[in-house]
Amino acid sequence: FFHFPRCQSSSHCLLSVHRSVLPTWDRPRSRDPMISGSCCAIVALVALLCLSQLRIFAQRRELAAARELASLASARDHRIKARLKRMHRLLRAAEVRENVSVCPPPSPVATKPASGDSATGTGTGSGTAEDGLPASLLLKAQRSWDWRAIASEALRPWGSIRKEQLETAVAACNDNGTMYCQRLQVHKGSLYLTDYRAIFFDRHYAPARVWPLLAALRRHRDLPDVDIVVAGNDEPRVPAFPGVGSSWAKTCRRWPGEKGGPLPPAIFASTTSRGVMDLPWLDFAWYFPRKPHKLRTPPWSVLHPQLVEAGGKVRWEDKLEIAMHTGNVGSVHRKSLAAVAEKAPREVFVNELFIGDHGKIRQTCKEMGLHATGGYQQHKCFMRFEDQCGYKYLLNSASIGYANKFKYLLLCGSVVIYVQDGMQHKEFYEHGLLPGVHYVQVATADDVPAMVRYLREHDSYARAVASAGRARLAALDVRAIAAFNAELFTQYAAKQRFRVRPLPGAVRIDCEDDLWRHYALSQGWARLYLKEDNDTCIHPIPAGATLGPPGWGGAYNGSKPRCLAGHDLNPRAQPDACKFEKPFSTSESFAPPGEFPVTHPRDREGWNTRWKKPDGSCCVGHVPPL
Repeated sequence: FFHFPRCQSSSHCLLSVHRSVLPTWDRPRSRDPMISGSCCAIVALVALLCLSQLRIFAQRRELAAARELASLASARDHRIKARLKRMHRLLRAAEVRENVSVCPPPSPVATKPASGDSATGTGTGSGTAEDGLPASLLLKAQRSWDWRAIASEALRPWGSIRKEQLETAVAACNDNGTMYCQRLQVHKGSLYLTDYRAIFFDRHYAPARVWPLLAALRRHRDLPDVDIVVAGNDEPRVPAFPGVGSSWAKTCRRWPGEKGGPLPPAIFASTTSRGVMDLPWLDFAWYFPRKPHKLRTPPWSVLHPQLVEAGGKVRWEDKLEIAMHTGNVGSVHRKSLAAVAEKAPREVFVNELFIGDHGKIRQTCKEMGLHATGGYQQHKCFMRFEDQCGYKYLLNSASIGYANKFKYLLLCGSVVIYVQDGMQHKEFYEHGLLPGVHYVQVATADDVPAMVRYLREHDSYARAVASAGRARLAALDVRAIAAFNAELFTQYAAKQRFRVRPLPGAVRIDCEDDLWRHYALSQGWARLYLKEDNDTCIHPIPAGATLGPPGWGGAYNGSKPRCLAGHDLNPRAQPDACKFEKPFSTSESFAPPGEFPVTHPRDREGWNTRWKKPDGSCCVGHVPPL
């Protein structure tokens, strides 16, 4: 079909062919229309072949990329399956010598029981996981706390901590009505205290606000120098809710951080959350007085081993299959729980009891036969801890401030149902717990009956969760708590951008009794709480040392909280409490800031000159300068 002109020679022939396939703009116009049409056809064919090759090449590249993505996805799925398998093994964990079976994770809506479960049975199994590991070995995973990770997460918003932020924290304490606020400083292995708020009527629990650092320093004497401000209140002080316009705007107005404005305060609080910038501090309930006091609960060092033992006495099979709450019902969230108990008495039991009822109510619910009735009952009976452990499901719901009973409930070996409604903040240890593994969680009180029915149908899963939660809290003894605080303070110290120096007038604290003497309103009051054996001192007392007043081996030197820190001077409170001529108490300091907080010159208790021994004798001691 192609026609070329006659070639005069081989070179002429090639030149003719070359010219015949050139584009029309690169060769002379041919006078033969047949040749022009043929050249256009060849060019079109070549172009079509090139495009086809390009498409094939692109498709091959897409296919190779798809295969690579599929390979990566397969590897990722394999890793996820491996992690899920490890997590699933934890759910198979149960107490030693007991049988468990595998159940799916809980749901607020009851579903068909898994194979091997029954409404009241424990399922089948041999006390070992699918891969042959004993249940006791799996439970060991719950007995190790990763304090480094928890402390690092708490300090994540703080790239650095400046001295000005501590001053801002003190200002935040003074303008929000806190009952307690202290500046605590560790310098060369010694603890120094400066009080900004220490309300007089609650001094029974003032030492508990300082104890976390004192206990950590006693067990970890290599702690670096730290300078911290502690607000001993239930709620955090520094909100940071970027999704709530009014809250975020208020935060930015108070601490703009630019053009010389103050940065947010570095302050410790009893509870924290992702919506605040406060750092975690231990609630005072961890360090209640070791001697009798008005709230009656022993400190964690005494209570923890007792609860571990008591919680293990009640067999799983003997527990009542009902969700129980006992205690105050003052908050709106617990009132909702009481209303649910009235509607669903077969699933929920609320026993209302206030602190004021302790002197009036003298019989337990079990003694009166009121422990298994369900529903809502008020001010009839009380429950011992062992009695509470007699229920398979225990309720943890929001109180007026915050509920600090979660740790006690977990030690029962029962499933704790955590009602989220109203639970805005958490204590430090809660950041090391997982819902569905150590406890189960529902959104509101209305969801509790459905969860109870689900747990009844999946009894072996409920038993595994109860065992994991109990094992986790059994490992949270005083040594573990001190280890957490030591890790937190060490990481905090690494972020400080200043050198720690004790404030002028700061009070040195070496022992527990230094705190009782410092905060006591009278000598008789102090003797109710003094330990008088110096085993809590940071620095060991040398053998054969002569002990005498005012510290008797400790560092106490006649100090007292300043009157301005101990009273609310508002017109409706105690406006005249700090009049120097007629003070509320002479066991308070009127020294100006920056000076040692010695007591009032008319001190009737003799804190500066003597300290009475239990036998009534007294001795002359050192008098700090006024």
